[in-house]
Amino acid sequence: MFTKTCLDLWREESKQLGIVTFCRDLDQAIGNGISVGMITELCGPPGSGKTQMCLQLCINTQIPVQLGGLGAKAIYFDTNFGFHPCRLQEIASACVTHCQKLVQIHKKELATVTRDFTVDSLMNGVYYKHIQSCSELLEGIETLGSLLKSGDKIKLVVLDSVSFLIRNNIENSFERIEVDHVILTKLHVLAHQYKCAIVITNDVTTRINGQDSKIVPALGDAHSHKINQRIVLGQSDEDPAGVHIASVEKGLFRTRMAVKFQISQAGIRGVRKK
Repeated sequence: MFTKTCLDLWREESKQLGIVTFCRDLDQAIGNGISVGMITELCGPPGSGKTQMCLQLCINTQIPVQLGGLGAKAIYFDTNFGFHPCRLQEIASACVTHCQKLVQIHKKELATVTRDFTVDSLMNGVYYKHIQSCSELLEGIETLGSLLKSGDKIKLVVLDSVSFLIRNNIENSFERIEVDHVILTKLHVLAHQYKCAIVITNDVTTRINGQDSKIVPALGDAHSHKINQRIVLGQSDEDPAGVHIASVEKGLFRTRMAVKFQISQAGIRGVRKK
């Protein structure tokens, strides 16, 4: 029955690469980028950078292993028409240029690695599906399981946004909790079994307690218990336009902390410290 020790698990985990965000401070805050084998939630109001981060991760997942990536594909479940292929292409182009510069400066012997690392190949490495109902999402998760079982190298699954889907399809709060539990449980199983990263986005809502009100993640406490990591995104009022804040509110590797990142034409990037 007992075939592994904690030391065995630690050794396996320490060898596993995460998906870099291109913001070093954020990658370090959550351990080693977006971890595989678990569910990471990006939470925040509209315009906070959730979808931009998801698009960046879809591209970064495909960076060759020799350059610190996973060399794998991504799945994008879109519930609110937030996906923009032109923006993905823009981010892909910047990533190709970045990796080519890395090879020229540091690892010229790896020039062949980036030969097929093109904008078209990156766009072709993201499978897209618009989801209109919870039942359609469950069907999509079953299809995803079949692809993973067949050996398709998929290391990132994005669900943008889980709260929009559930809140716009189910009125009863208890039924919402039940369906959310089923969805996240199925995604948990796939993440653990096939060592892929699950990234979901969530909106915020107002929780009223007597005369007090508080902005909190949507879908409630039951949902919060089903995710492994939560990163709350928001805009910075004290910094120039384009600078955002990522607050790690729930994580496995670090205590709570907040870092700055920026959204530029090239995609997600860190903020240079003065």
